[in-house]
Amino acid sequence: MTIEEKIYSFEEENTVIGIGDASPFYNIKPMLEKTEIPFVEKDIEKRINPKLIREDAKSIIALGVSYNKIFKGNIDNKIRGKISIGAMGIDYHIIIKEKLEYIKSKLNIDGDIFVDTGPLVDREVAKRCGLGQIGKSGNIINKKLGSIFFIGYIVTDIELKPTKNIYNEDLCKDCNKCIVACPSGSILEDGFNYKMCISYLTQKKQLETEKEKSLINRQIYGCDICQKVCPYNKDVYVEEIFDVDIFYPNIEDILNMTNKQFENTYKKSACGWRGKKILQRNAIIALANYKYSEKAINILDSLKNDSREDIKNYALWAINKLNNKR
Repeated sequence: MTIEEKIYSFEEENTVIGIGDASPFYNIKPMLEKTEIPFVEKDIEKRINPKLIREDAKSIIALGVSYNKIFKGNIDNKIRGKISIGAMGIDYHIIIKEKLEYIKSKLNIDGDIFVDTGPLVDREVAKRCGLGQIGKSGNIINKKLGSIFFIGYIVTDIELKPTKNIYNEDLCKDCNKCIVACPSGSILEDGFNYKMCISYLTQKKQLETEKEKSLINRQIYGCDICQKVCPYNKDVYVEEIFDVDIFYPNIEDILNMTNKQFENTYKKSACGWRGKKILQRNAIIALANYKYSEKAINILDSLKNDSREDIKNYALWAINKLNNKR
């Protein structure tokens, strides 16, 4: 068995794996030079050149892990928000890194591992390694997993034969479902306006406008709308979730959680890096975007004297908004 065959043997029902060379990604340099992107490496050379990660880089092994989930439980009458399926459960950074560490140890190779934390553009890495094609939503589309999968990779000094690229056709063609469905209009025919993306807004430190708060709607963290409408995400691997608190978090619980409770729950998930206060701010906004109810007002009343000035101000704003609805 060749080393490439060994690499492909690690593929599972909910994963895809591929290989690409470690030459620079010069093709995306013009795009990076004119596009402002948050939460990423600012040095463009580091974003396009694997040899700045390690001088002896020859190949990249990319792993895609599905995070597709569907709710199969029962919903009660509690006031609940929504959370991205990618932020449910244990932080995917930890899970994928462990998978890549396992692969690296079994292959007995040297390599640097990255999971959404490296300087390279993950989707370009996945594309080069044959994991799929970039769709109109900006997500990589794979015929096995759809577009709902996380990406991790190993930059190694081993010379490997690249995966044959089977994604030469235009997978999206005339389909505009993600563009039409996006409430904020952030998905464009010729690009992406991240500043209007709901997922970005739930992570943004300061929300300046009423429109931004309205677009968040009931999202506590992230957004999956473009994923839900994508035709390639039908009839693919999916994990069933029965716990309503995982899929639709209780807003009152989020607003009342202590630092210790946060450490034992959301801190361990992919949304934990943003901190407890951002999640609680989004929970307040979600309450304000509900219809008027005495229960919602009572929850917000308990925050009117919060020691954190911004949380207190958001609570007062939300109370005013709900009262106006009444």
